[in-house]
Amino acid sequence: MDTLLQDLRYAFRTLARGPGFTAVTVLTLAIGIGANTAVFSVVYNLLFNPLPWAQPGRLVAVWEVGPLGNDHTELSPADFHDFRTAARSFDHLVTHSWWSATLTGGPQPERVQGFLVSPDYFDALGVRPLHGRAFALGEDEPGRNGVVVLSYGLWQRRFGGDLGILGRAITVDGTTRTVIGVLPPGVTYPAPGDIWAPLTADSAIWRNRLGHWLLVTGRLAPGVSVARAQAELATISGRLRADYPATNTGWGVNVRPLERDVARQVEPLLLILLAGVAFVLLIACVNVANLLLARGTGRRRELAMRATLGAGRIRLMRQLLTESVALALTGGAAGILLAVWGVGLLRGLVPVEQQRFLAGFDRIGMNAPALLFTLATALVTALIFGLLPALRGAAADLHAALQEGERSGGAPTRHRLRRVLVTAEVALALVLLVGAGLMFRSVRHLLDTPPGFDPDSVALTGVALPPRYATPERMVAFYQDLVGRLAALPGVSRGAAGAASVVPLCQCNQTGTFQIVGAPPFPPGEGPDVGVRVVTGGYFSALGASMVAGRGLSDRDGARAPRVVVINQTLARRFFPDGAVGRHIYMGGPDTSGIDIVGNVSDVRHDGPARLPGAELYLPLAQAPVQEMTLAVRARNPAALLPAIRAAVQAIDPDLPVADQRTMREAFNLVLGPHRLSQRLLAVLGAIALLLAAVGIYAVVAQLIMERTREIGIRVALGGSRAAVLALLLWQGVTPAAWGLVAGTAGAVALTQTLRSQLFGVHAGDPLTIVVVAALLFAVATLATYAPVRRATRVDPMVALRYE
Repeated sequence: MDTLLQDLRYAFRTLARGPGFTAVTVLTLAIGIGANTAVFSVVYNLLFNPLPWAQPGRLVAVWEVGPLGNDHTELSPADFHDFRTAARSFDHLVTHSWWSATLTGGPQPERVQGFLVSPDYFDALGVRPLHGRAFALGEDEPGRNGVVVLSYGLWQRRFGGDLGILGRAITVDGTTRTVIGVLPPGVTYPAPGDIWAPLTADSAIWRNRLGHWLLVTGRLAPGVSVARAQAELATISGRLRADYPATNTGWGVNVRPLERDVARQVEPLLLILLAGVAFVLLIACVNVANLLLARGTGRRRELAMRATLGAGRIRLMRQLLTESVALALTGGAAGILLAVWGVGLLRGLVPVEQQRFLAGFDRIGMNAPALLFTLATALVTALIFGLLPALRGAAADLHAALQEGERSGGAPTRHRLRRVLVTAEVALALVLLVGAGLMFRSVRHLLDTPPGFDPDSVALTGVALPPRYATPERMVAFYQDLVGRLAALPGVSRGAAGAASVVPLCQCNQTGTFQIVGAPPFPPGEGPDVGVRVVTGGYFSALGASMVAGRGLSDRDGARAPRVVVINQTLARRFFPDGAVGRHIYMGGPDTSGIDIVGNVSDVRHDGPARLPGAELYLPLAQAPVQEMTLAVRARNPAALLPAIRAAVQAIDPDLPVADQRTMREAFNLVLGPHRLSQRLLAVLGAIALLLAAVGIYAVVAQLIMERTREIGIRVALGGSRAAVLALLLWQGVTPAAWGLVAGTAGAVALTQTLRSQLFGVHAGDPLTIVVVAALLFAVATLATYAPVRRATRVDPMVALRYE
């Protein structure tokens, strides 16, 4: 222990004697370690510890796998009932479904996001109410289901944090419910919610195998693995396929750890980001290793003297590694300061609206795991960048070192290792820069891809009718009246006001299937799964979608008129290559004569420009009434129109709230947010890598030139032209960088394949991106080499000949 402390004291004294070298090295390490610590702090809570509940490792998400391969499909009520009844791998198997509710009785009506859940839902999650109690078994039965649990945010916002709310009745969707509990802050699974109520369903619903709308969560029994639960549910699913071929053919089951499932949307970005900062750290390590090698050249006499006085090779290696550890710990301490700033920067880059949907985001910050990660990173980094210089220094030729002093003379074997490190540094930088370039081009392609609508001129507002509008006639009358009022507002484009059950970029969907009248029926379980949108007249004009053939929908398509439908281009190409207008489809119900296809509308990318449009059909509101719709109004200034839309709704019904008021451009930017975020982060990491590579090349070349100063003087004194010497040294300086570009190109082609899921309109290993990035990196390497070479060739030959 005393020897280690002595080595540390000597290491810090040695570093203090070279403040310039120490400052550059510590700053390089701080950048690499700080970036890794900041990213780890984010990834740890979002990917590995998103759920702050009891034993989260026992929680799983249960999905069904559809016939088309979608492995994240909601369960049908009947399938869930059979799984829950037969499975033995779970302590709890619970469900929840989305529920939009209207609160009245306060200063103003409010639309809130809620969930209908199994009675033991909170017991399954391991969530205990902050105040009051959770649901009891049996409270999902009719007559006992008039209870609700509030979120902490709603309790504070609407009820002022009053504990007297417990046991009090509130009005939800026009009915009275009793508040029995308040949840703690931070319950964001499956999404931020405001209110929870028991899911009440009659026996007919539990026999429904066609509709898939239940989200299912399970808590594994003690000792049961995810694989065992998957195998058990797969067996049950196989029995259901055999017993119910008409509805379950082609369906399977997918069991996933809940901690990974809630992060599946951001997991690719987080892993790419982790890989990016790892490359930055490796580049920093290569830089520092080169600096230590260069510094070791100047310490050859010192090390030789220590060896002459009796220090063995192991003793010298330990001393040199101790200096590396001292550097790494100092760089790690500085890296923590950069990481604190970096975590705040990363949090600020995520839009507020997206933060709410990221489980664990509210707990991102420097914590014990992050500090332990920093310490481990610093020690591993010290080993990576310190081992080669320590081996090199401890293995020095003592006789030559004592004879040669601090001159290196330019022996090729002495410089080869540093050139290899330059090659590695350039290769690593190229891979990272190619990844950044691919993401940049991908986002540009996304922005240039027509989404099928105009996102710059549409105002959106959500409306959900309460139970008092339960009859189809009242629903249709309300929306037709409202759309008429909106069309008459100042600034609204003529006829460009409508409503739809599903609008682009709403992060929602409704699907159904159909049969083609006059064609052979699709086999059981193999019917097409298409998006179903219920719309009013004027919706296509509001959206900016154009009719390709036939006509659009209008108020003439009433409840007593012949049933009609408009389909999009994708559906028409797939199922009606000879023309769709005039054909008929059947979607179930008492009328088997079919629905007349009256129009073919252009494709709309409902999920954003990154995803190809799916098959979609549009039904008129009067023939397929729904309670919840989103208003879409085209205007010159859509943001300024939002208050007028709210006023128009409340002019018809003062107790009816609106929700999710935004412009289509805001929704568009939200969908593109993750792509832009990855683009910016990789661009920053690429810039850091480029800077580190330039500094590393400059430092190595400058040191090599300094060691060859005497040789340069001799060449010039013997008649060699300065231009020829400049060209020779420049060529020798950029050659390692050129080899690095070759190696980096091969690595980029291989490693950027991991980016495929994040790219759009550009292929991993894109030749244009690689060529442009390689040219940029070669230019930077040439400039970094040229500066010290040009300075060396201007030295007076007599001064160079006297250089030691």
